[in-house]
Amino acid sequence: MRILIVTTSLPYPPNWGGGIRVYQFVRNLSRHHEVTLLTFGSPGDGEKIEALKKICYAVHTVPPPFTQTGSKRIVQMKSLLSSRSFAAGGITGAPMQAKINALLEQQFDLVQVEFGHLSGYNFGSSVPVILDEHNIEYELLYRMYQSERTGFRRFYNWLEYKKYQQEERALWRRVDACVFTSERETNMVREQIPGIQAKTAPNGVDIEYFQDSAPEEDQDSLVFTGLISYRPNTDAVLYFSHEIMPLILQRRPQTVFNIVGMGPTPEVRRLQGPNIHVTGEVPDVRPYIARAGVLVVPLRMGSGTRLKVLEGLSMSKAVVSTTVGCEGIEVRADEHLRIADTPEAFANAVIAMQERREEAAAMGRRGRALVEQRYSWASITDDLESFHQEVLANWRTKHRVA
Repeated sequence: MRILIVTTSLPYPPNWGGGIRVYQFVRNLSRHHEVTLLTFGSPGDGEKIEALKKICYAVHTVPPPFTQTGSKRIVQMKSLLSSRSFAAGGITGAPMQAKINALLEQQFDLVQVEFGHLSGYNFGSSVPVILDEHNIEYELLYRMYQSERTGFRRFYNWLEYKKYQQEERALWRRVDACVFTSERETNMVREQIPGIQAKTAPNGVDIEYFQDSAPEEDQDSLVFTGLISYRPNTDAVLYFSHEIMPLILQRRPQTVFNIVGMGPTPEVRRLQGPNIHVTGEVPDVRPYIARAGVLVVPLRMGSGTRLKVLEGLSMSKAVVSTTVGCEGIEVRADEHLRIADTPEAFANAVIAMQERREEAAAMGRRGRALVEQRYSWASITDDLESFHQEVLANWRTKHRVA
């Protein structure tokens, strides 16, 4: 097939959740199909584009809608006065629409749209359109509203949630099919829209890349990985540092919390100290995970599924997560990881994994077995390919196309 994948940013290097998912789909679909990628890009992205051209047929970029954070904030403020959400219309612009129109003249077999944020674009009716929902975005916005402390953030997220809930549901009806990251989300949408053509394609992990390298583990090293500027991750590391870490230090004062990932906000950078290390972007997260005694996922807001959990399990790590942090992944508490939802329970679970190293190792082995069985990117993409064929066949029957 000739597949056009449209996404919001260059998925290279694949060092954040959404980028990893898009990169792995592009890489694995390109084994059997001609995949063209369209996204926003900047003048300094030449090396990233060349790297992506090695794994797919073609890469096209248009200038991003925002050149600096300030201009994005202005559009966000203006959206408060609009009946349309920022999530649905914030990155809509003429250059991208013109490029979509031009590419669709090349007769693709199908289009896969990454993220509902691209819902403001028109993909026409000449080809089936599949939406890959990395999150149920309105659910994420609602959880952000619930967890935020400042009045303005709470108001902004509540307003975005109310507007985007209707827009996202309308988007599911408008496209030909949808892909979700968990059965929970797929079933939720099927209940709202009976008859929708939907498929679960869970987030996965490169099980060859993320392996247990069996180094000298430091049981007093804790790690959190991800795009730190992403609001749910920012909230998670602040919550852990302010409310959980002090409880751990009371009993294990030598513990160090490593915050690993690009985009730490000024508030996160100020956490830097003897027991908290903020690395910023690193070329490879694996050494930090491998060295850690426990991988922590103290998320309080989110949707979809978290790749950081799968990466930790794939490296046979002891993982402690909130319920939200491991939501949608087929893990069982106390078999594959520990689950805790209060600061006290979370601190106790971390300390237990620090002190009971044989139990932690056994849990890590069971986690590795789970991802090998269920969460390999290659097998996930194989299932997605079958769904593509099903969607295409149904679309051709509906439109009476040979």
